[in-house]
Amino acid sequence: MGLNVKVLDRGKNYIKLLFEGVPLPLLNAVRRAALAEVPTMAVDEVIFVDNTSALYDEIIAHRLGMIPLTSDEALGKYKMPEECIGSTEVEGCYAVLTLDVSAKDEVLTVYSRDLTSQDPDVRPVSPDIPIAVLAPGQRLAFEARARLGRGREHIKWSPSTVATVTYLAKVSLNRSRCTLCGKCVEVCPRGVLKLVKDHVEVDEGKCILCRQCVKVCDYDAIDLSWYEDKYILYIESSGALKPERILSEALKIIVNKLQIIHNELNKLGSVGGS
Repeated sequence: MGLNVKVLDRGKNYIKLLFEGVPLPLLNAVRRAALAEVPTMAVDEVIFVDNTSALYDEIIAHRLGMIPLTSDEALGKYKMPEECIGSTEVEGCYAVLTLDVSAKDEVLTVYSRDLTSQDPDVRPVSPDIPIAVLAPGQRLAFEARARLGRGREHIKWSPSTVATVTYLAKVSLNRSRCTLCGKCVEVCPRGVLKLVKDHVEVDEGKCILCRQCVKVCDYDAIDLSWYEDKYILYIESSGALKPERILSEALKIIVNKLQIIHNELNKLGSVGGS
């Protein structure tokens, strides 16, 4: 059976694809790469100028690190962390974000939108992420450095909040036994089954194999299993990268690793031949 890929669903921050004829271990490698290998930008160093808020510097620094930063353009502009080890140069290694906010007569909430980035391509994904609450008279000022990193180093660099591979459910209806009572339709939490006039329609792509339909059917009219060669890959982005970009970068990483293995095997073969 040949390779077949179909987009089942797509949104701003997620993509759901159906793969047919692709080995499960390969799809799992893509899933793991989407979580741990695809690089994104995140705050890694914070230099505090003033912090009279109720929060310690370390707490604020951690919060800054967990704010997703747009990274689509940054992947082609900034160096990977291994290229910047020991370097004190900011250009090419870091994007600088600054903040200087003071509360005057009222309590003030500091949000991610208050951050000023020197690079417009590296900015908070959402403007409404709270950083700290300042009481009247308090001040928060710092310089933050964001760099490329990978999820295997820290989760703040993972572009994916969710990455899963699941079997495609196989829902079989015995129409000679089905009485069209509609009980299975009522208990299905995902709307897989739909009663239409004289038959039940099935959307297998929505099924999560919870088996509630099987349990409620008194006539054993439903058989639930899964296809052995069809899988669903679902990737949800933090917003740092588009889900399509995450998938593309994950595939590139896997191909590069396979190429390295291939080259090393060729070296062994040439050594053996000599």
